[in-house]
This record gives sequence, C-alpha cells and structure tokens, in this order.
Amino acid sequence: MFASKDNVRIHYESTGSGPPVLLVMGLGLPAAAWWRTVPVLAESLRVIAFDNRGSGRSDGPPGRYSIAGMAVDAVAVLDAAGIERAHVYGISMGGMIAQETALRYPDRVVALALGATSAGGAAATPPDADTMAFLQRRPAMPAEEGRWASVPYV
Repeated sequence: MFASKDNVRIHYESTGSGPPVLLVMGLGLPAAAWWRTVPVLAESLRVIAFDNRGSGRSDGPPGRYSIAGMAVDAVAVLDAAGIERAHVYGISMGGMIAQETALRYPDRVVALALGATSAGGAAATPPDADTMAFLQRRPAMPAEEGRWASVPYV
C-alpha cells in the first residue's frame, strides 16, 4: 500500500488488529527491518510499518530530507491507513521523526515509545567520528549493503 504526500509515494504495510501502532524505522533501513517486532506486536495491535522516503519501496526524491518533512510523511501514512490516532514507536532516526510527529501533531499521537535515539539540541551527544564517516559514505553504498552496514549504528 502507498500513502502520497507532495507527489512522493510512501510504502507502508498494515497487519494485526487492535489499537494502532505506527513503527518508524531509522536511517537507511526499510520497514522490513522490524521483522522481529511486527509479529509480536500484531498479536494484540494493528501494526503499521512504513519505508521512510529514500528507503525500501518508498520514493527517493532528490535533495535533502528533513526530520520535519519525514514527520509529515508519517502522518500521511496514518491518513492513508484511515487512522486518526496511534501509538508511535521510533528507533534511531525514526525516534527523532516520532518526536517531531508528536510535537507537530499531538492530536494524532496516543503515546510515544523511543529507542536508541536523541532529542537533539545543545545537550545532545554528537555522533563520534566513525559514525559520521559512515553516514557520509552510506548514500554511495548499494542498497542491500548499506542496510546491513547500518545495523551497528542503529
């Protein structure tokens, strides 16, 4: 299934039934990276997982992507799935997107769960030199190689 926002198609999948939870993945990984989490949550929840723009089966328009813009994508997925309010669980960069979603669209977020992420700002610990070097070379990697190389950083 696809949501669409500003001519960008965002791929998402929905499984299970019950209260909805939106899963927001981190940098460079598709929704399929939730492969262990989705079946467990789907036992009692409706799980919606999506590929951030530029990853998986979602469009990858040219240019830079902002966290705020990716929060808009997350809400577009909720809209396409017919969900008014959801629990939102984000990991790594997905946690940053989840936080932005909660700040910009508080009426759409029931609860927020965050893993391996940061709120940013002056008190945040910046990535170390190895992580920054990886993030700079990651876009040039073939998709599959880049996904697996990202795992230690997520």
